[in-house]
Amino acid sequence: MTLNSIDLTLWLAAIAMEALLLGLVLWKRVYRTLPVFSCFFTWCLLSDGAMAVASRYPNAYLQATLANIAIDALFQLAILAELGRVVVRHNHATPPSRVVIVLLTVLAFVLAGSLNKWILPTQLPIADMLYLVLMQLFAVLRVVFLLTLVWWSSLQGLHWPSRELRIVTGLGVYIMATLCVAILHSHYMGGMQFHWLDQLLVAIYLWTLSYWILASTTSVVEEQ
Repeated sequence: MTLNSIDLTLWLAAIAMEALLLGLVLWKRVYRTLPVFSCFFTWCLLSDGAMAVASRYPNAYLQATLANIAIDALFQLAILAELGRVVVRHNHATPPSRVVIVLLTVLAFVLAGSLNKWILPTQLPIADMLYLVLMQLFAVLRVVFLLTLVWWSSLQGLHWPSRELRIVTGLGVYIMATLCVAILHSHYMGGMQFHWLDQLLVAIYLWTLSYWILASTTSVVEEQ
């Protein structure tokens, strides 16, 4: 199997699983409690189509990639916030205080920043440097949001519904993988190493989609 065929296989697999998930969240009416999570798959399919068109125009492909990275990350941050609201309602808990959230967020920023000393290769073109900066920035932001949500729910002793627990677990694995890839990219693993990292990240994304398919077919189990 050639490199191009691997990319094509991963891309087609992602589209098929995103379409399946969109169908599941509509069929199971997951959109009633998780509208952002449900809309995410519509965005994914639109993004896949847009990137396929952009690939035919080399001058526009990088700009399209940067926009895709930003919107994708914002969707994932919104999903984390949505999961937090669902958990609060499920436990009939009071919303978290701003002081606690700020303290946990600062602690998460410190931890995420200390994982590695970021390196930005100055010999790269400006557009490529912007790509690495955005990748690093959104990778850190997602880890910070994830850690804040997990720490806060743990401190409060909140119970997670089975579906939402699977969603945050799958998203958490993908977020941590994205951070690792961003760190490795910042050390300028160029050429084939760079591309294999991207393919590995896509493979982890496919695993996340598989896990979410299981989550979307699971009924919420209310606490007895």
